[in-house]
Amino acid sequence: MKSAHLHHLKHLMLAAVAVGGAQAAMAQSVYGEVGYAAMSTRLSVPLIGLSAEAKPTMVRALVGVSPLGGLSIEGIASGSLSSDSFVSSGSSSTAQLGDAKVSQILGLYVGSHLGLGPVELFGRAGWAKSEVKFNGLGTGNDSDFSYGGGIRLIPGDTLTFSADYMNYLNKGGARIEGYTLSVGMKF
Repeated sequence: MKSAHLHHLKHLMLAAVAVGGAQAAMAQSVYGEVGYAAMSTRLSVPLIGLSAEAKPTMVRALVGVSPLGGLSIEGIASGSLSSDSFVSSGSSSTAQLGDAKVSQILGLYVGSHLGLGPVELFGRAGWAKSEVKFNGLGTGNDSDFSYGGGIRLIPGDTLTFSADYMNYLNKGGARIEGYTLSVGMKF
C-alpha cells in the first residue's frame, strides 16, 4: 500500500513539473542557484548497538520555476565536495575509524514562497534519492520524503542569496540533513 502511494506521489510530482514547465515558459519565472552545503549524516542500528555520525560537505544546484504567484517546482542535484571522519561503535567495545561522504542527492520538490519586499521566505516538500558511503561500514542509497525551508535575499532584479535547511533522508536508521548557502539568478 505504501509503495502504491509513493508511486502515485511520484507521478503527481512529474505531472506538476510538466505543467509548471509549460506555464513557466509563458510567465518567464525561472530561477537557478548554486550553493555550498554543510551536511550531517548519521547511521544507527540499535539492534546491534552500531552508530556513526559525520559532517561531509556538498555542492548543490537548484533549478526552479514559479508558474503561479506563490507556487514553485524545483529540482535539486547535489554532489560530494569532501568526506568527514567518523568513529563507529558496535556491539563490541571497540571503535572503528573511517570516513563518510554523501555521494549524491537528487530531488524533486513542490514549494511555496512568500515575498516580503527584498526578502522571500520559502518552504519545499518532495522526494529525494540519496547515496551515502561509510567506509568500512558500507554504501547505501534510498529514497524518502524530503522537506525544508529558508530565506532568500533579492537585492536587485536578478541576483539572489539564500540560506536553507533541508532534511533529505530519515529512514531505516539513516539520516541526512544539511544547511546550504547559495547564490542564484532569476531569469
